[in-house]
Amino acid sequence: MMKDQSDIPSLDKRIPGVPAIEPLIFPKLAALYARRSARLEALASRLVTDAAEDESSSAPAGEEQAGYFSFLAGLVAAQRRLLEESPLSLAQAEPVRVLLQGTKASPEVPSRQMLAEAVYWQDAFARLVAEAGVHLPPETRAGLDALVSDTSGALAEQAFLLLSGQYDRVDAGAAVFLWSALSVYWAQAIALLARETGELLHNRRSEGGACPCCGAPPSGALVLTGDREGLRYLQCSLCETRWHKVRATCSVCDATDHIDYWSFESTDAPIQGETCGDCHSYVKLFRLDRDPELEVSADDLASVALDSALEDQGFIRATLNPFSFPA
Repeated sequence: MMKDQSDIPSLDKRIPGVPAIEPLIFPKLAALYARRSARLEALASRLVTDAAEDESSSAPAGEEQAGYFSFLAGLVAAQRRLLEESPLSLAQAEPVRVLLQGTKASPEVPSRQMLAEAVYWQDAFARLVAEAGVHLPPETRAGLDALVSDTSGALAEQAFLLLSGQYDRVDAGAAVFLWSALSVYWAQAIALLARETGELLHNRRSEGGACPCCGAPPSGALVLTGDREGLRYLQCSLCETRWHKVRATCSVCDATDHIDYWSFESTDAPIQGETCGDCHSYVKLFRLDRDPELEVSADDLASVALDSALEDQGFIRATLNPFSFPA
């Protein structure tokens, strides 16, 4: 990854002295979507190559996985086009601002009414379905089109269930599109509010590992490189905000005594499982200081074997991949 392609804003080097550690980092969203889409395409190409060289019975599964990665690359590219062609206004971000008021803790799940009245994400859902759903199976596309045209509140209800973690009650074919539409809304809203009304985000704290800005689970943890070499940040699965977390500290319970690191490779592997022996949770750690090409959502999806191994050891995943919801 070239430095100018990073979605992490550079530090202001005009300020003398050692820079303070920022509690929150808001990404450059267009660059984030570009990196994610490119990484998904690169991983898809790698899977196709591996499947072509694989003479075992697992080759078709690799090809199917590559197809899903290519689909996701197109979906993320559609998010970027939406961001550039229909940017969110401060007025449209007002419902999120209301959620942030009155507490320093992570906000609660938005109500059904709030979701029904926030038109931007619903329009985003329709556009993402139109652009990225063209190659889906007919029955899946029919279900998505029905949600787009529904006037009974079914779309807002599905969004509420998804944001409240009731994944088994959400239509499987719609979940990824729903989260993508909600995410492009929330990510823009939080970024706007950080610029326009920063006091709403000042001193917010993460509780139980949730994002301090929107309350969603993290998608993973990053160890940064460049200007912030070695610092660890958790990345939100919904609004894409990164929040600082001291290394070797449990992301869920803040314990420090029984933190371990797991990988299939050497101790300097770029992707590791960070486990807590106190609450028995785990997050994946993506070491950008070891491999700057890593992208948390894409590479998390490409390293599910590590999840299986950690869960076999009795650890519980504390993160959410927006491309693969729990059953």
